[in-house]
Amino acid sequence: MSGEKVSAFYESWNGIFLAMYRANLHWFLSAPTWSSVWRGQGHRAVSATLQRAALDILSSGVAPVHRRAVSNSKRLRTYRKGP
Repeated sequence: MSGEKVSAFYESWNGIFLAMYRANLHWFLSAPTWSSVWRGQGHRAVSATLQRAALDILSSGVAPVHRRAVSNSKRLRTYRKGP
């Protein structure tokens, strides 16, 4: 049981890191986003993009733990009859 928790933690950590890396790469390599920020235009679009990135990061961090919890509940749901 504890091995599963540690494994889920490392998968979660890795998922968060990769999602943050992808979000940063997308943000820094998109020239229209930077130009709209510098000109003071498109605050709603930039805000929506950042919100989607934050939600993607959070969901990638929770997904491994959720998968383990669902698999454990399915495994423990089976009813065992006594001897």
